[in-house]
Amino acid sequence: MAEIAVNLVVDKLIPLLKNEAKLLSGVRGQIESISNDLRLMRAYLRDVDAKAENSDQSRKEWVAQMRQVSIHIQDVIDLYLYNRRRGRRNAVAGVLCKICDLLKSCVARHEIASEIGEIRESINRLKDARQLYGGDSNAAAESSGGRTSPQRHYLRLRANFAEEEELVGIEHAKKELNNWLSEGAAARTVIAVVGEGGLGKTTLVRNVYKQEQQKHSFDCYGWVDVSRSLKGVQLFKTLLRSFHDRKESNVDKNLHALIEDTREYLKEKKYLIVLDDVWETDLWGTVELALPKNNGMIMITTRDTGVADSCKVSAKVHTYPLKPLEPENALRLFHSKAFQSGSKNPCEALMKLSEEFTKKCDGVPLAIVAIASLLSTKKERLKEWKAVYNSLQSKLASDSHLKGYHQALSESYQDLSYHLKSCLLYFGLFPEQYAIKRGRLINLWIAEGFVECREHQTQKEVGEEYLAELIARSLVKVAYVNPYYGRVRKCRVHDLMHDFIVKKCEEFNFCQVKKGNPFCFDKWSRRLSIGTNVDFADLRTSADRNQCSLLRSFLLYDSEGERISSTFVNSLFSNFKLLVTLDFEKMSLAHLPETIEHFVHLKYLNLRDSNIRTIPKSIGKLRNLETLDLNRTHVSDLPVEIYSLTKLCYLNVRTKGWEGVKLKRGVANLTALQKLALVDASDNVGELKNLKQLRSLKIQNVVGKDGMRLCNAIESMTNLCSLWIKAKDNEILELESLTSPPPQLERLYLFGSHSKMVPDWVFRLKNLIMLQLARFKFTQYQLCLVGRHMPELMRLYVDSFEDDELNIQKGWFGKLRTLYLWAPTLKAITIDEGSLPCLQDFFIPVLDLNLEAVQVPDHVRKLMRG
Repeated sequence: MAEIAVNLVVDKLIPLLKNEAKLLSGVRGQIESISNDLRLMRAYLRDVDAKAENSDQSRKEWVAQMRQVSIHIQDVIDLYLYNRRRGRRNAVAGVLCKICDLLKSCVARHEIASEIGEIRESINRLKDARQLYGGDSNAAAESSGGRTSPQRHYLRLRANFAEEEELVGIEHAKKELNNWLSEGAAARTVIAVVGEGGLGKTTLVRNVYKQEQQKHSFDCYGWVDVSRSLKGVQLFKTLLRSFHDRKESNVDKNLHALIEDTREYLKEKKYLIVLDDVWETDLWGTVELALPKNNGMIMITTRDTGVADSCKVSAKVHTYPLKPLEPENALRLFHSKAFQSGSKNPCEALMKLSEEFTKKCDGVPLAIVAIASLLSTKKERLKEWKAVYNSLQSKLASDSHLKGYHQALSESYQDLSYHLKSCLLYFGLFPEQYAIKRGRLINLWIAEGFVECREHQTQKEVGEEYLAELIARSLVKVAYVNPYYGRVRKCRVHDLMHDFIVKKCEEFNFCQVKKGNPFCFDKWSRRLSIGTNVDFADLRTSADRNQCSLLRSFLLYDSEGERISSTFVNSLFSNFKLLVTLDFEKMSLAHLPETIEHFVHLKYLNLRDSNIRTIPKSIGKLRNLETLDLNRTHVSDLPVEIYSLTKLCYLNVRTKGWEGVKLKRGVANLTALQKLALVDASDNVGELKNLKQLRSLKIQNVVGKDGMRLCNAIESMTNLCSLWIKAKDNEILELESLTSPPPQLERLYLFGSHSKMVPDWVFRLKNLIMLQLARFKFTQYQLCLVGRHMPELMRLYVDSFEDDELNIQKGWFGKLRTLYLWAPTLKAITIDEGSLPCLQDFFIPVLDLNLEAVQVPDHVRKLMRG
């Protein structure tokens, strides 16, 4: 975690050196020296952080102090930039004001010089202490990567000798794996069992493997516990030793010779090999060289779906995603362990509490067994069980019964890059079971600086990749998927993972979550999250004491209906100088004070679902603002000053009554915008052509004269993925002049006029997954074009089908899930067998339809509704 803090500091120091060339003589050199030291310390910190659980106290203290120095450096930089920017803004024409500004700048430079001198001394002390405490980087690397921890060895061993009563709820999984194995091994085949740590992947595969050995289905068997440490020469030596009839003769051989030996041994044999606990996606590239392409079955257990995908290049792959236990099986497993030495008829209260324990374990067998085993050592008394439940978070780290599951979580966490570690820890700001929207989460990550910048990729796209990787690694759970596109909309972490994250957050001072009163700010905490039942008077007192002036993030969640007093808001805004993110979603906040201009570092401002009615002109001073979410508020007009925010990427404005804001002159300045919604068309619609980075646009109240200018603007938006256009009432939507539609368009919503046909360019959009056409004439011929030329389409909504016959041929709409056709004149329907294979929802009026004229496949007939 110290590595996270150091990296964030380095990311700030480099641009500071480039942009602040007028620093006092000597300070620039010190900053360069600090940057170099921090870079050198990063490699060491990776090893120390990885070994932190088993480190001695002196090393842990060194890491803690390094983290505090990093936070201090961030504070100094941000305060310096705060004063510089405030000074620039307050300067006006006139010699006297320029002199005052110069004096302020000199004072600021002297202050930063003094602070940097202290930091330099702290860095030197830490360098000396590192040597004193034996902090050798190579030694740390050796201790962390060269050996398997005793706890991890125990987990592997325990999985091999799992008791029959622990094999609960795996019948379907065993059947599926056995079916794949019984298909034979005519060609090299990989069976990958994927799931989060503790689900019982090793136990499942070991059980199937032993059954195959007893049946003698294969000529030879091999099992390798790969983990993160076994690679190259050692991996193949272990594999060769695992073959029972193989004599030890590979002591001094190199990798090439070992691969040759393995190939020769497996030649002409029907083999079954298990690679247990694979972490690296590039492992298969080496292993496949040693495995003949015929007669082989390879079973892999992994937490990362990317490992399974990497095998598809040169092998047939079956992937089995192992799921958590169903509630009844989880309870069965829990009871078998918790009551194994006690009474067989526990009281009703204990049975009820058993359900709470299993719910908290979220169906993870290792966690269930760990907690139930702990409870089996307690007397079957409600008081003792409740004490365990209430202290489960601390027990997760300290109790010997629970260290196994803690180790599984810790392994997954340590395997992450510092970017992903930061992103995962961010879930600690929200309560257990809290499902956060994907877009909100990624925008917060970006504002915090957790998402790296890459060439040819937006930070939003990189953030999407981060979330996908956390989900693939089974660390983050999908809470809600869009039913039409299969896209993740909300995600969360399960309870025990949340407990693990909260513990890490507390250990690293990553954030504080306010749950009760009184509440004291930790001087090193830079993120504050507040839930329901907030005592704002208590918060205001703390803010007035200036205990939280260095906060970077302030989040309110699940506080819908709670009213924030103007006194508290003013106090908050006057104390928080360095805020980067401010999230007031669903709060009964009526207004923003003019003093919002103080937040010169602010990048993210979320007021969604609040009672905000106006935005002050001073918002134009927030030159670093990237996200402004005003969705479902009462804001119907924006000050023109907002068009000076040239870094703004995400502008979401929509009233609770589905009204937008009118485009004003100056919108062309927002060239960094990637999302703009919901705006009303105006005479300034032509300025939209400057917004070449837009990926999502929602515009309404378009009149006929706006059509050509809007089409010209859309043609310049080559990155556009989502387009929503609505005509003003009784106006005709003229969109025919759009000759080169955005090639990456995936979602198109057009609300036009009943007198117009669908523009021809729509049928050239081959990447569409969603098409909604309202108040347009739509014919069978156009349906044919859509069916043939839009292979990715998942949802089609048409409210004006003009013809009296509907015909869908075989091969059309291979991915379509939802079909909505309003066709009041329809007299006959013909849908060929083999078409619409993925259809899940079909709406079409059938009141006046002769059912004998309906020729559709059975699966479609079941879905028809009117």
